Amino acid sequence: MVKIDIISGFLGAGKTTFSNMLLRHYMNAGLCPVYIVNEFGETGLDAEIIQGEGFQAIEIDGGCICCTLQYDIATSIKEVIEAFSPTNIVFEPCGIFIFDNFFDILKQPGLYEKCEVQNVITIVDSVNFTFAKAAYGSFIYNQIKNAETILLSKLERTTQDVEELLCDVKNINPNAHIMSKIFTDWDAADFEFLLNQPKTLREEHRAHQHNNFKTLTVKLKQPFTQDKLDQFVSHCADGTFGDLVRVKGVVQTDTQSVLVNIAMQDAVLAEFKRMAEPSMTFVGKKIKKREIMRFLA
Repeated sequence: MVKIDIISGFLGAGKTTFSNMLLRHYMNAGLCPVYIVNEFGETGLDAEIIQGEGFQAIEIDGGCICCTLQYDIATSIKEVIEAFSPTNIVFEPCGIFIFDNFFDILKQPGLYEKCEVQNVITIVDSVNFTFAKAAYGSFIYNQIKNAETILLSKLERTTQDVEELLCDVKNINPNAHIMSKIFTDWDAADFEFLLNQPKTLREEHRAHQHNNFKTLTVKLKQPFTQDKLDQFVSHCADGTFGDLVRVKGVVQTDTQSVLVNIAMQDAVLAEFKRMAEPSMTFVGKKIKKREIMRFLA
């Protein structure tokens, strides 16, 4: 029986970072894990990042599996099991994932006898939690309420009161186990503790209204100077490019490829050592395409 871990969390919470860590833990334990990611936009950058770490990664892009891509996720899981014979599947849904009918997908013939959900883990972004909860509460509440385990991410960068944050999360889901340890400090014992938590009765909290989110993916034809890159990040945050929740992609500068990872007011830039076509995906409720294209031109 293939064990499936669902790693949910709002846009930019740190799902891919944790999925990478969990895949490494399984690999070190002698298991055979495969990563499946559902991208809301048109690019499969998360899959490419995981592949760069040496893992099998499958991407499902162009929509959300909880509505338009239910057939795709069922087919992908079946194909992964047949092609790779994995012991574990680490599944990362898109950040605006809702648990509406997801567990029903796994009850389909050809799936229910081959795989089962092992863990439902939600990543909570400690930097953006207060803002995200106020602006996009239906997603935050749905993902937290359906979690068996909740992990706080970005603790090394947050200015939030962690105890207050823990209290807020506990009020939303008093039955979940909550772990608040900086991701870079995790070791094998932390994963064993996480994976052996007692399972709770899963209850689906339905709320489906993410059709207001739009995406835009732009291929970048020219390299950025450092000044242009700084200006780009600033415009993403100050509303010049619209009401954006998530911006992610790779830009080429004069000296290197840079992974741009922006979640609301939290921006992280890092060198990207793999080959990738420069492009940027924007997710938000209002995207000012004309302003973006004018800047990029």
